[in-house]
Amino acid sequence: MDDGKAVREFEIPARPDVLAEIQRLRTLPGVTLNQFADVIARDVGLSASVLKTVNSPLFGLGRQITDIQNAVSLMGTSAISQLVAAQKLRQSITGNSSISLEKFWDTATQTAKTMLLLREHLELYKTCPADDTYSFGLFRDCGIPIMAIKYPDYRAVLMEANQTSNRIFTDVEEDHYPTNHAVIGYYVASSWNLPPPLAQLILRHHDPSFLEDRHINRPLKDLYAISKLAVNILSRVKYDRDDSEWSATSAQTLDHLGLTEYDHEVLQADLSDELILQHDIC
Repeated sequence: MDDGKAVREFEIPARPDVLAEIQRLRTLPGVTLNQFADVIARDVGLSASVLKTVNSPLFGLGRQITDIQNAVSLMGTSAISQLVAAQKLRQSITGNSSISLEKFWDTATQTAKTMLLLREHLELYKTCPADDTYSFGLFRDCGIPIMAIKYPDYRAVLMEANQTSNRIFTDVEEDHYPTNHAVIGYYVASSWNLPPPLAQLILRHHDPSFLEDRHINRPLKDLYAISKLAVNILSRVKYDRDDSEWSATSAQTLDHLGLTEYDHEVLQADLSDELILQHDIC
């Protein structure tokens, strides 16, 4: 499969101007934090979304951030750049789709928030920065809506992949199409100039051998592991069943995180209560 040729047939969303400007400023010497803040502040809706996100208890800042300048000063330009990308992502992928885009983004947001909860419960503050965790949760499956816009029959393939426990999700997609959503997501992340390790993680987030790869560092493995755990916990809470890929990755995921199956059950119960209290799960 020629992934590059296949991807060129898709409508990959262009990098938003505000993100491009923020990333350009980060390459220039002598740029002040106020200059970064001013670029974001021009977009009132974006400013409000970023502030709402950073003020979430899941980010654990311990104080209320009231303006973008404070947010940039406290979190840094790299983190703010990723949060801007995350906020713009949903707006950038539009069109007639074979799946509900609203439901997809609700699920992606639930996954990102569950990953942040796991980060807190497992005390992975050093290896899983909040911005990386949140961004990966949102971007990891961003190729799905792009494929759903291109292919009228994608909903049926998505259902097949979600219900097939003995095969890798992306392999099922490739039975029907010349590429898969992880490849598409990688190209989105790369074209939007997200950190290369995050783009690589998006590319391989369905790879069951990821945790065994000695060339992958601990932070990326931690992000991969808590994403697997988050997806399975959400599947249990919402559908009362394990995620289709959990059987292939559960032993490695729990071992990597130092959890027993009993720990997993307790963690699921705790997170279920928290998600319901936050009205994230109906």
